[in-house]
Amino acid sequence: MDHKNNDLRWKISDILGFEVFDQRGNLMGVLSDVILTGSNDVWVVKYYNEEVLIPALKNVVKEVNSARKKIFVVLPKEYDKIYGQVKSADDVLEYNGYYVYED
Repeated sequence: MDHKNNDLRWKISDILGFEVFDQRGNLMGVLSDVILTGSNDVWVVKYYNEEVLIPALKNVVKEVNSARKKIFVVLPKEYDKIYGQVKSADDVLEYNGYYVYED
């Protein structure tokens, strides 16, 4: 399936593994899967054992940068209600092999 973003075309298989950043510039994780729903795709962004589902809509996905392998999104306000404060890579510390989130 081809998609269009910023006048470029890309396939789902081409963007899997891209880093995903929110509107604050926080690394949210890596695009690990795409769920085809019929109305719009839903992207699965994975960071360690956590997943965030992001609708692949024009008003959410602001840029897919194939050269830099990065995706930039603007999350709807409702995400804080669903997921709480979405954790970013900057909020994680490794301690004795365990990953711990800072508050």
